[in-house]
Amino acid sequence: MTGSFAMFDWLLLAVSFYVLYSGIVGKGKLYNVENIKEGMEEEFKALSRKIYIFLGIAMVINSAASLLRNTFYAYQEVTPATETAKAVYDWVMIKDLGAFSFITPAVFDIISYVALAVTLGLIVLLVVKMKKFIDKDAQSKKSAGASCARGGCNTMPSSAFNFDEDEKNAK
Repeated sequence: MTGSFAMFDWLLLAVSFYVLYSGIVGKGKLYNVENIKEGMEEEFKALSRKIYIFLGIAMVINSAASLLRNTFYAYQEVTPATETAKAVYDWVMIKDLGAFSFITPAVFDIISYVALAVTLGLIVLLVVKMKKFIDKDAQSKKSAGASCARGGCNTMPSSAFNFDEDEKNAK
């Protein structure tokens, strides 16, 4: 496999370890979610921790299966091209697996696809559960509170349209 795919697999492995670590510890940027309903912060954090732990495990399995496949097998030319036939490429074992020789590239692919499906399912579950904890009116309340604090709850700039003060100062 090319170096760019291996680099992506290593990057995915690093991200998956961060998600797993964050799930175990219960701290990190993953928990910085704004507008959580009041009184539900602890419940949100507990649910998020569980999902992040399982998500991290699924991501580690996904990236590890891809890295191990590329460690033990290489996609190489098996039969060179001739004038009448095209070259044939296939996965070739480059390191002996010993008792685990039943683990073929197809098995690594199946493990990777199942882990990817679990990962995507957990991300969807996380998004759906987050919607339960998010206060949809908090953003509008926050912006309304900020405008009231600046000098009234009027949304239009008052000094640009206030002509009465200019007439009073001119007299």
